[in-house]
Amino acid sequence: MARQYDVIIVGGGITGASLLYTLSNYSDVKKVLLLEKYDKIGGLNTSSRNNAQTLHYGDIETNYTLEKAKSTKEAAMKVLRYTSSLEKKGREKIISKCQKMVLAVGDEEIERIENTYSLIKESFPALKKIGKTEIGRLEPNIVRKRDKGDNIKALYSGTGYMVDFERLSNSFVENTKRTREKQYRVRLSTRVTGVTKSGGIYKVSSTAGEFFARFVVFAAGTYSLYFAKSLGYDKNLSILSIGGGFYYTPRVLRGKVYRVQKGGIPFAAIHGDPDITNPNINRFGPTVTVPLELEKGHIETMPDYIRSFDFDMPTAVSVKRILLNEDVKRILARNAVYGLPFIGKSSFLKNEASVIVPSLKYGDLTLSNDGGIRPQIIDEEKKALVLGEGKINHDEAIFNITPSPGATSCLVGALEDTIRITEHLGREFYEDKYRLELGEVSTGLHYHLR
Repeated sequence: MARQYDVIIVGGGITGASLLYTLSNYSDVKKVLLLEKYDKIGGLNTSSRNNAQTLHYGDIETNYTLEKAKSTKEAAMKVLRYTSSLEKKGREKIISKCQKMVLAVGDEEIERIENTYSLIKESFPALKKIGKTEIGRLEPNIVRKRDKGDNIKALYSGTGYMVDFERLSNSFVENTKRTREKQYRVRLSTRVTGVTKSGGIYKVSSTAGEFFARFVVFAAGTYSLYFAKSLGYDKNLSILSIGGGFYYTPRVLRGKVYRVQKGGIPFAAIHGDPDITNPNINRFGPTVTVPLELEKGHIETMPDYIRSFDFDMPTAVSVKRILLNEDVKRILARNAVYGLPFIGKSSFLKNEASVIVPSLKYGDLTLSNDGGIRPQIIDEEKKALVLGEGKINHDEAIFNITPSPGATSCLVGALEDTIRITEHLGREFYEDKYRLELGEVSTGLHYHLR
């Protein structure tokens, strides 16, 4: 009985931790177990070192549709409502306000942000369109030493946020409601080795033995699809691992400065960010790699990557079509150089960092080993990428695959999972309490593959 649960959550990053919190506070599900393979919560892609620490809001993401922008805003508001309930001392280490802008350089990019602004301005009244003079006042180093012939404009908001998602994940776990009736447990350093289903019960095998549950949720990033396939699901899907890295510089930006992003591209445009854990630096990135790993820097995950990738003709055609896209080819070619000694730094400075801050010098940049992997789903039937956050639902199982902005949408994803779990288990979802504390019971941000 000690190893039998209503729900088992596999993965202790921001997705799994937020679900643990939501189930405990907004449902009457009694017994939940979270299994995390590493020795701490939020230690992999959720770590502050491995992401841009951005609470996406939908207003400076120029590759979003209006619908996506509005739903991302609602997701961000839930995180803000949650953190506003925390004590000030702890809250300041989790989330901090900062200004933000998306910078357009040249006529083509300026036209794109003009179109974006026209599309979203009614939904984001705090967003302003600004020219070079105002940019120079707000972010002096963007204008200093810039070629006088450069035509620049920006979309600006004074209400951006940087977030330490690792600390946020730990806050969710710390604020998980536990009583004699509600047994919510977390096991660290416990690697899941397999999952099977029999008689309506899932058996989750791990390095700490076997556990059983009526419902399982895989919040394991790139590994979520691996486990879905091990159960025989979704043979038409594969994962393309997209790795990211950063260059560090001294603090030259006051806030977040994004670049114009094209739609349909699975890579974020290089941007400059302050670091919530170190006020003296900026990070520029993410650079792009396509590693043959499910977890960056963990070569032991390569065999699992190969097992989760169907090396058949539909897969080959899909990958070829994706990688031969002209924009994707150009980005990959440039980024292949950025990690090389000497020429990588000079190339990154010329092509990326100095476009944002022209006064940066070669010696200002330091290549970091930080950065994680963002899983991109390949749909072999459509021979295309499924961009954005994805969920796979099968029976009493959910598989979450969450590239950016998955951390921002953690509470919306947890809400969707909580509703599905309570419906399948015949439990109660405390909708009124949720609405009072976190806002509207809004769903639909995630792309449901099944």
